[in-house]
Amino acid sequence: MKLNLISLSTVKTQLGISDGTYDSEITAMIPIVSSDVRRILGTNYDCYMSAYITISEATINLSTYNLEPALPMGQVIYNPNIPDDTYLQSYDPDTGEYTMSSTATDTDYYIYPTVLVTQWPAISKMIWYRIDKQSTSSVSDETLKAYSVGPISKTYADSEINKQYNYPEILIRDLGIPFALVGK
Repeated sequence: MKLNLISLSTVKTQLGISDGTYDSEITAMIPIVSSDVRRILGTNYDCYMSAYITISEATINLSTYNLEPALPMGQVIYNPNIPDDTYLQSYDPDTGEYTMSSTATDTDYYIYPTVLVTQWPAISKMIWYRIDKQSTSSVSDETLKAYSVGPISKTYADSEINKQYNYPEILIRDLGIPFALVGK
């Protein structure tokens, strides 16, 4: 299973960064924030689904001929044979086929559903928040409660920082509701 929930190129697109100035910092933070998102939402995104993926095609079939799709549109899916950040664009109830945002590079028989594309902005901002909190001048980051991307700067009051996860509360809320832990 893939560790990262978002790619470098998608983070840069979401943040409006066009050059490579911050590539190494973003790349370093992607697995850390991906892990934090899993912890915050209470899921590892490690449950796969049977799906037929065909080489050189942008469709998958879950073999479910329902009137309603089994997965929501905008669901990001992972398989080593589809490009990073591929998501579901449409569903045909007559065939049970989903159209993906990218074309498969090989045939395979499973997918891992992960985050939704609507969560990418929050995840990207969380990555930038972590980057902006990095400091080599102090051993404590308790006083750093701000981030800036290009011409936009945001400072958070202490009351806006979630004490459990150490992110601004608004970014945590943007991720959505945590999965229920059944039987725990």
